[in-house]
Amino acid sequence: MELRVLRYFLAVAETGSVTAASRRVHIAQPSLSRQLSALEKDLGVPLFTRRPGALTLNAAGRRFLPIAEDLLRRAEQAAETMAAAGRGAEAAFTVVAAPATVACLLAPFMASGGAAGPTLHDTIQAEPSKVFDTLMHSDADLGVSTTPPPLPLESAFLGLVPVLAQVPADHPWGGRCEVTLAELVTEPLILMTRSNAARTVVDEAVSRAGLTPAGVTETGSSAFAQALAARGRGVCLVTDDSRFGLTELIVRTPDGPLTVPLYAGWDAVHYARTALHELVDGLRDHCTRRTETLIGP
Repeated sequence: MELRVLRYFLAVAETGSVTAASRRVHIAQPSLSRQLSALEKDLGVPLFTRRPGALTLNAAGRRFLPIAEDLLRRAEQAAETMAAAGRGAEAAFTVVAAPATVACLLAPFMASGGAAGPTLHDTIQAEPSKVFDTLMHSDADLGVSTTPPPLPLESAFLGLVPVLAQVPADHPWGGRCEVTLAELVTEPLILMTRSNAARTVVDEAVSRAGLTPAGVTETGSSAFAQALAARGRGVCLVTDDSRFGLTELIVRTPDGPLTVPLYAGWDAVHYARTALHELVDGLRDHCTRRTETLIGP
C-alpha cells in the first residue's frame, strides 16, 4: 500500500468527486480511478458508494478513513524526525577510528566543540587498515583513518598529524622543541608495531635517509610506549598528546616534519550527508589548529 494512494483516497473522500480530487492531487482522472480500484482490491472491500458524478464513503470507507489519516500522519512525522536528525545542530554521529585518532583528534574535538553543530555520539575503535571496512559493515556514520577510503565512499582529506618524539623533562632534549632524524636514531627508540601508521612513516623516513636506529622496542599501545619513555627506556614516537610529564619534540627530516595523513570517509547517500560535511569541516579545522600549534603553519 503506497502513501500516494492513501492521499488519493483522502482527496476523493474530502471532495466527493474523482474529477475534483484529480485536480487537487494533480493526476489524470482515469489514473486516479484505477488507483482507487486497486486500493479497494488490496483491502478486499469497496470503500465508496458510487453515484453519477459523486462518490461517498460507505461503512468500510468510514472505518478506513482514520486509519489512512493516521498512516499519513505517521509518515510525515517519520520524515520530519529523519530530517531533524540530519540537520547540523541536531545530528549526532558514530565514528570509526584508530585508538590514537580517538584520543588525539575525536575526543578533544568533542570536548571543545560546545553545543553548536553536529556532535559525536560514540566511537568504534579499529585498526587503521580496518576502519572503512568496519564502517561499511556497521551502523557507524563516518570513518577516520590514515589511509584513503575506498570507493564508493565519499572522502575528504583532514590534514597531517605530527609524529612526536617524546622524552622525560630531564632528558638532554627536554628543553628543546624539535630533533633531527639523524639525532633521533642515536637513541633507543620505542615504536608502535608495524601495523601502525606512525611506525610506517618512521621506518620509511629512516630508510630514505640511510640511517639505522641504535635500538628499537616495539609495543602495540601508544600509552604504554609513553610509559616506557617516562621510565627512561628510550624515545617514544607516537601521534598522541604527551602523557606522564613527557616533553614533545617535532621530528625534522630532509623532507620536512614527520607527519601522518588523515582521511575521512562516509556513505555518499547518507541520510544526513549535509551534516556530515559540516562535521568533517569541523574535524579538518580542529586537526589544522592542532598541527599548527605543534609545528607552525
